[in-house]
Amino acid sequence: MDIDGVSGADTIQRLSAIPWCRTLLESPEWTRTRTQSRVPKASTEDALFAETLGTQRTIRSCTAFRPTRECAIGGELCYDELRVIYEIGEGVSGWPKIAHGGFVVTLLDESMGMLLQLNIDLKKQKGVRPIEGANAFTAYLNTAYKKPVPAPATVLCTVKLTRRERNKLYIRATVEDGQGTVCTIGDAMFVEVRSKI
Repeated sequence: MDIDGVSGADTIQRLSAIPWCRTLLESPEWTRTRTQSRVPKASTEDALFAETLGTQRTIRSCTAFRPTRECAIGGELCYDELRVIYEIGEGVSGWPKIAHGGFVVTLLDESMGMLLQLNIDLKKQKGVRPIEGANAFTAYLNTAYKKPVPAPATVLCTVKLTRRERNKLYIRATVEDGQGTVCTIGDAMFVEVRSKI
């Protein structure tokens, strides 16, 4: 299980036994990063992902990786990619041994949000104070289902910030088997807003 947003030693040991996971874990181009949305909060923010989907029958573990180097988009240093290994259980099935399509979209949306949060955290580390009340929300998330996502399974979600236009962020994500077979593709636009909800 995840502890305070970080995969525990038992999870890393399990993932290391899967060749494609071990390759990512050992890659000098990627480093593990904390997953804020897996941490329960008193405010109930992230309750779906941290609590409801944080069980052995749903999402057993969530191990996120950011690039070791930042890139520049629109003159601003940021991380433009994220990779997330999910161990999903049988409790997310719609059909026997197949993950429910709504759950798969939730993985895409949440992984995209992780990339956005990673960049907010980067700004804080660099001493740039985020604008009070600034948030980004999903304006749309178009999904193409290519193949069923098995459950239980260990899957890879790849996320890429493709472009930014003022307060609009365009992101593409995939859910795949880790060996190159893409099961689901999501193209989204997030809109940054500056008012509190």
